[in-house]
Amino acid sequence: MQRASRAGWEAEMLCKRPSLENVVFDEFDPDIHVKPIDYDANLAVYRTLDFGFVNPFVCLWIQVDQDGVVRVLDEYVRSRATIDVHAAEIKQRTPSGEERVAATFCDPAGGSVNDVTGTSVVRELRTLGIVTRYCRSGILEGIELVRRAICSGDGKSTLVISSRCQRLIEAMQCYHYPEKSTAGELPLKDGLYDHPIDALRYFFVNYKRSSKTTSRRY
Repeated sequence: MQRASRAGWEAEMLCKRPSLENVVFDEFDPDIHVKPIDYDANLAVYRTLDFGFVNPFVCLWIQVDQDGVVRVLDEYVRSRATIDVHAAEIKQRTPSGEERVAATFCDPAGGSVNDVTGTSVVRELRTLGIVTRYCRSGILEGIELVRRAICSGDGKSTLVISSRCQRLIEAMQCYHYPEKSTAGELPLKDGLYDHPIDALRYFFVNYKRSSKTTSRRY
């Protein structure tokens, strides 16, 4: 049976909301969760994408070790660039080469066809050599999975982030609920911290489901 995160258990059983000025991931601690990790050639590589133009486009590179620890190796965060620019950078920075990438997860919105271009972001990426996969999920589901990795009900962590991922580390500490938010309200979409977190959410949701269900692949 899967354990709930400690924060999830407290929210359900004790009606306790995250503290620290409404920070979503109040148990994230850089002293615990940030380490100088590098690519391990013995592990599969995953990528996870959140799309944006004015707001940033985000790519995270992730591996999962034999103990189930999610290792976030690197990040790419850039605004106001075209998909071909992003694709070239993603392929250049992928340490294993495309043939060793187990999956590239992404925002389901990327599958929507643009009325002007007549295509979608995921189809553009495919023509550029990056095949993506996604499944639809609620924001709260992904947040709970991230919390569970930060600190499960038995106090263990299965998430470590490379110190080179400064934008993600900042987002983990600053992603927050609106002021005077009510129970069940979604975190604030501020255009700054939500995008790295969204990319991380897509990884956890898709990775969890990929061994159980067939997700859409483009």
